Amino acid sequence: MKMSKLKLFLGIFFLGSVMPLIADDDNEIFLQQSGDNLTLTIDQVGYGNKFGGTIANGSVATDMILTGSNITFNLDQIGNSNQLFGPAIFDSATVNMVFTGDSNIFDWNIGDTGDADNTNINIAVTGDGNEWDYDQGYAASANYLDFDLTLIGDSNEFFIDIDSDQAKWEMEVTGDSNNIDTKMLDASDHELKVVHTGDSINMDVIMQSGSCGNKTCPGKIDLQLSSDNATVTINQKDTSD
Repeated sequence: MKMSKLKLFLGIFFLGSVMPLIADDDNEIFLQQSGDNLTLTIDQVGYGNKFGGTIANGSVATDMILTGSNITFNLDQIGNSNQLFGPAIFDSATVNMVFTGDSNIFDWNIGDTGDADNTNINIAVTGDGNEWDYDQGYAASANYLDFDLTLIGDSNEFFIDIDSDQAKWEMEVTGDSNNIDTKMLDASDHELKVVHTGDSINMDVIMQSGSCGNKTCPGKIDLQLSSDNATVTINQKDTSD
């Protein structure tokens, strides 16, 4: 089943406009989409905006289900105390996200069920005190991930788990007192590059290879760190070790 771009945008506009009349907080977007060849562009500007996939006390409560192949998803959330939640299942997707503001919450999983192959993700975050929980892959297949993150700000918390074969994961972080916990699990041909500038970074990295039979499952970490009072822990291993 395919959903046209026009119908999808009208639905988002309608819900985003009406929900403030029945909720205490700012604008909200409910999204449930299935179909291929979708181009989705969303701009949310302001304080306390919410985008899908549960949330509960602050409203929305579920949806933000994005499913299909050949997806192009562009999202800008500009402002403080905004929230993004929800699942996505897609192949051959390009995701570009820009977040500007403080005390925002991002909790997103891709491929918790269903395939999530050939994903290209570019995320730029500017702000302080943001909380992130991002998961790529889990029980289902997830291959060929190219993930780039640019973070500028202080006292942010990022928890990023990647379970994808042939994943290339690059982050550039500028700021003080950030906490970053990243895992690349149960897959092969991992690449992680971190460029960090700022003091008092707390970083935990786990890179664990999957099963490759009689051949090696290569993993590579490139860490460039310019920091005082840094705490960095790296655990890199084959599955059998």
